Parts: sequence; C-alpha cells; structure tokens
Amino acid sequence: MLPTFVIGLREGLEAALIVGIVAAFLTQEGRRDALRPMWTGVAAALLISFAVGGGLKLADNQLPQREQEGLETVIAFIAVAFVTFMILWMRRNARTLRGELQSVAAGALAKNSTHALVAMAFFAVIREGIETAFFLTAAFDASDDPATTGSGAALGVLSAVVLGYLIFRGGVRIDLQKFFRATGVVLVFVAAGLVSSALHTGWEAGWFPFGRSQALDLSWLIAPGSVAGALITGTLGLQPKPAVVEIAGYALYAVPMLVFVLWPSGRRVRRTARATAPVAGLLLVLGLGACGTDDATSGVATAGPVAGAKTVAVRITDAGCLPARLELTAGPTTFEVPAEGSGRATEYEIVKGDRILGEREAIAPGLTATFSLDLPPGTYESYCPNADRERGTIIVSGTPTATPTDGAPELEAATLAYGRYVEGQTVVLLDRVEAFVAAVKAGDVATAKQRFPTAREPYERIEPVAESFGDLDPRIDARVNDVAEGEAWTGFHRIEQALWKTRSLKGMSRVADGLLADVKVLVGKAAGLRYQPAELANGATALLGEVSKSKITGEEDRYSHTDLWDFRANVEGALKAFVLLKPALVLRDKTLANTITARFADVEEALTSHAQGAGFVRYTALSKDVVRVLSQRIDALAEPLSRVAAAVVRR
Repeated sequence: MLPTFVIGLREGLEAALIVGIVAAFLTQEGRRDALRPMWTGVAAALLISFAVGGGLKLADNQLPQREQEGLETVIAFIAVAFVTFMILWMRRNARTLRGELQSVAAGALAKNSTHALVAMAFFAVIREGIETAFFLTAAFDASDDPATTGSGAALGVLSAVVLGYLIFRGGVRIDLQKFFRATGVVLVFVAAGLVSSALHTGWEAGWFPFGRSQALDLSWLIAPGSVAGALITGTLGLQPKPAVVEIAGYALYAVPMLVFVLWPSGRRVRRTARATAPVAGLLLVLGLGACGTDDATSGVATAGPVAGAKTVAVRITDAGCLPARLELTAGPTTFEVPAEGSGRATEYEIVKGDRILGEREAIAPGLTATFSLDLPPGTYESYCPNADRERGTIIVSGTPTATPTDGAPELEAATLAYGRYVEGQTVVLLDRVEAFVAAVKAGDVATAKQRFPTAREPYERIEPVAESFGDLDPRIDARVNDVAEGEAWTGFHRIEQALWKTRSLKGMSRVADGLLADVKVLVGKAAGLRYQPAELANGATALLGEVSKSKITGEEDRYSHTDLWDFRANVEGALKAFVLLKPALVLRDKTLANTITARFADVEEALTSHAQGAGFVRYTALSKDVVRVLSQRIDALAEPLSRVAAAVVRR
C-alpha cells in the first residue's frame, strides 16, 4: 500500500502543483476566463491516462503466460525509467518551478493564446497520468493484494488533490525541495524493487538465462504471509529468497540513486565565476538562473588586490559597517569586504556627499568581495543598508602626489569622454521619457507600450551613475518588491504594471509627471560630473550585475517582458566604459584587453540572435537552454571585466 500511496501522492501532487500554480496565476491576473480552457486540457489528459492504464492491463491479461512475463518486464523497466526521470527532474527544478510556470503562463496571456494554456495543462497532467499508469500496472503485477495496492494509489491521488487545492488557496506552505527529497528516497526503493521484479519476470520470460541461483535467505525477516513481510516486500521490493540477479539489480540502482537524492544541494561543483551560471554568468554576474547556483553573491567575481595599492579590511555585520570609523591615507585602495551575521545587511558602499563612489552588493554571509578606488583626502561615509547602524565614517588624510589620471593621458581622455557620454545619454533619456509621458497622459495605451522599452534604454546604459544619487534610482526604476511598506511606488515599473496588467492608464498622469521630474533631476546632477578610471570599470561590472540580478531572471520587466531591451542597454553601457578604458588597459595588460573584447563579441552574438525588427522578442519566448547560453556568455565576460578596475588604478 505504501509504495502505491507514495506514487499516487507524488505524481498527483506534481500535476496538482503545475495546474494549481497556473490557476492561481490566472486568478491573480484577473483572467478567470482562461481557466475554462485550462480545465479542458486537464480533463482530456485524465481520460487518456485512464485509457492507457486500462489498455496496458487488458493487454497483459490476454497474453499467454510467457508473453505476460515479457510484457510485465517491459512495463516495469519503463516505470523505472519514468520514476528515475521524475526524481532527477524534480531534484533540479523544484526550487524554480513556480517562477517558470508563471513565466510561461504570462507569455501565453501576452499572446492571448488560450491554446497554450490548454497545452500546458494537458501535457502536465498527461505526463504524470501516463507515468502513473505504468507505475501502477507494474505495482499490480508485483502485488499479491490488488485491493490494498489500489487503495494506496487512490489515497495518494486524493491526498495530492487536497494538498494541491490547499496550496492553490494559500492555506498550505510546502518546502518543495524537502518534500520531493523525502518522497524521492521512498521512490528510489520503489524503483529498485521494480528493477528486481523486472529481472525476475525477465528470467521467467527466458530473457535472462543467468543469475538465478539464490543470493540470500531473508525468510527470517520477510516471513511469507506475515504483516512485517508484506510491509518490507511492499515498501522495499525485497523478496524472502532473492536471486543473485535480483539483488545485483536492486543494489546497482538503489545505491547511486540514494546518493544523488540525499547529496546536499549546496555541495555541487561550481563554475568559475559565480558559481553558477545562477544564477551563473548572467548569473554569476547574474545571479538565476539560469544555469543554477547556490551562491548568493551579486554574481560578479571581484578583482584581487591592486598592485601598488594598500588593502583595507572592512566588514558587513548586522550591527553595521565595521569599523564604524576608518582612517586611511590617500591613494589607491583595495577594500576587502566579508559579510557576517544573519544576511540582513549584504551591501557595502563608500559615499561622498550624495554620490556612491564604490560598492559591492548582495554579499552573502561567509563570502568576501573586493573593489578598488583611488581616494583623495577628504571625509567619506561607509553605508551598509538594513544594518542596525547603517552609516560609518571614513577619514582619508595625506597629500597624494598625483590624481588618478596624472601622467596617464589615455586615462584622462577616457574619463572626460565618459562624462560626455553620460551627459549625452541623459539628453536622449529626457527626450524619450517626454514622448513616453505624453502618451501616458493622453491615455494612449498602445503608443505608451511601444515607447516603454526604448525610453528605458538610455537609463539602463548609465544606471550605475543614476544609482550613485541616493534615492533617485528607486524613484525612477524601483520594482514593486523594492518599495518599503507605506512608501509610494513610482517610476517606470509602476506605469508598466498599469499598461500590461491592469491595461488602464487611469491615475497614471501623476506618476508620469513624477517620472519626468526625476529624469530632469538626473540630467542636472549628471551635468559636468568627473569620474575616476575605477568608476568606469566598476560601473561596467555593475551593469553586468544588473543583468545578473534581474534581467536574466525576468524579474525586471515582469509585466511587459521587454527584458532583452534592458539587457542590451546594460551591455552597451558596459562596452562603452570598456572601450574608453581599453587604450589604457592595453598598455597595462594587453592579454586581458583582448580577452574582454572577444567576450563582448560573444555576448553581442548571443543577443543579436533574438532580435526582432528594431527590438527583441519577448523574454518569455526564450527557452531555458537559450537563457543558459546567455548566462554563460555573461559569466565568461564578467570575470575578466571585473579585473579592469585593479589594472587601471595602480600607480
């Protein structure tokens, strides 16, 4: 009973989860009209699954004995293949299942495609249904008590339906990783028992003329007819007197699969940069996903100590930035920043006035990041958001013998040109936002949607500059989950939600006016700014970090799915900073310069393949494999690019 209960529960819950997540998403999006075609797909899949199960049993019963044994062997091995795939797939996807399903459903809604929703529900249920048909057919073949076997399956499916409904209603929270790991252990023994049974029936069918000598006598433990014997045989698939081939097959399947299921998910081989390509390249920089990582850093590998620079150890803790008061001498400085505590504070910034000069974000407890700056004398602040004491003091004294660009005309040219580039992008931004705002205030949804992604491009190219001005970036570009309770949500993404989710611009005129006013403030603040060479390099790395933190996961433009426009703009901004620094970098590290140039070309090639007209396909149109390629390209670029700051600030 227990094996079929677990099979029914596991398979039923997988289908219920998929259907429930999609149903909840459609309900939240106000699209109850799309629920009916989804349920049509579910009903069709159930009917076919029952038909497959009945057909298998009917065919089995009508064959001669020897052929029955052969069919049972085939069914058992197919069932083992299904259960193995199920264990592997859920081990990999349990954590991201909800987000991926919602993304696909959103893509279907964006295309007004109810056919896609029918197909999603149909294939989700029919896959689990046909797998269950093979499992249960094999289980019934191996069972001496069909009534108990069937009762277990029925109870498992019923329990799955109840759990699925409660999850849909929000009444139950299940840690899917733990649930699927626990049931995975049981299913490993179930599948191992099916392997053993398949080898037994295969021998009786004349397929395995070897290994039939008795391997063990377990009748003392598995007494025929006893409750304990039925429980052990039914749960673990072990027989009282198993043959050599049965024991060998059982062990060869069960041991490696148990190791796989029970192996801690955090102990996996990491890819170079951010462990990941989860969050991996775009994800290490990135941080998702896409290729998968358990590392929680911001995604970008940081440079090592700068040649000729002093190294200063600081810390992020729950209490605040430590030391709270830091005294330094002027000149090139590399900051080593380990994170400690609960993980509440994960960011370290160095601030001068209203500008952030250097920072590292999302540093997980136990990890260390570094960044480099050339600090002139003056008073600065350290800033660790969300700590008990968020701000500290940094006093830089002494008289530097040179500015960061003295004696390096190529660096002077780079910083001046970047200043002009930033000013030019703010002018383009203002022009495009004015046109976007005009469409919003006119209530022209179609035109506003068309102008939304292009209006954001200049901003995304210079986002690190905008982020350096305190709360200006949150006012312009915050997502809903970035806004503290009680604070107003403003900017691009508030209007994006109105355009794509509510499909109404009612009440958006005030938000549009605020966006335009904030962009004008940015234009004024950016005018005449001077930059350090390290700021260009750190900014380029930060732009790739923007890709890793939100673009690659689809979180940034979650309603419009225009993430690839932002993605390209971030990469273009990073490329501009690199191109300006390249003459200086060639003098210092030509190999590094050539490597980065080639990696930028690889990223551009990957992006261009998804162009559509003057823009891109929607992000929801990309497959997981495509996202993985993008993340790998960004990952390969992020690591060498992160070393540029150290190269250009050394004396």
